[in-house]
Amino acid sequence: MRKLILTLVAASSILAACNSEKKTSVEADSSVAMTPDTIMAKTAEAFSDGCYAYTKNRDTALLTLKVAGEEVTGDLSYSLYEKDNNKGTIAGEIKGDTIIAEYDFNSEGVRSIREIVFLKKGGKLYEGFGEVETKGMKAIFKDRASLKFEGSIVFDPAACK
Repeated sequence: MRKLILTLVAASSILAACNSEKKTSVEADSSVAMTPDTIMAKTAEAFSDGCYAYTKNRDTALLTLKVAGEEVTGDLSYSLYEKDNNKGTIAGEIKGDTIIAEYDFNSEGVRSIREIVFLKKGGKLYEGFGEVETKGMKAIFKDRASLKFEGSIVFDPAACK
């Protein structure tokens, strides 16, 4: 029995060491959440070139992705009711079922850069939201592991224009 316990403890330690990066996980169909220290599913959905759109009431957002291996670039624009429109480009990387990128955009003549994170589930992209901080000229998430995806902007696959 003692040998079994020691083996389990050793295996847990090895798994924990191998999993030092924070990974994403999707819970239940109706809510999507990022949780720390979970092993990424080997069946993570593949990313490919394509277009995505979000439409709800008077809000719209459009995203075009260009994928080259684990790197991703594209165009992103938001037109949210009673808020400043913004349009720009994204550039980042794919990690399993997640895109982590910088969004370089213009809004009302002012250039800004902010970190964005998208989680892919069921062919859709869920935009992550969380507490941000400013580092230099960029707004970045304080802790990606605490990002929330439920109630977020959900991009559906769309025809490219």
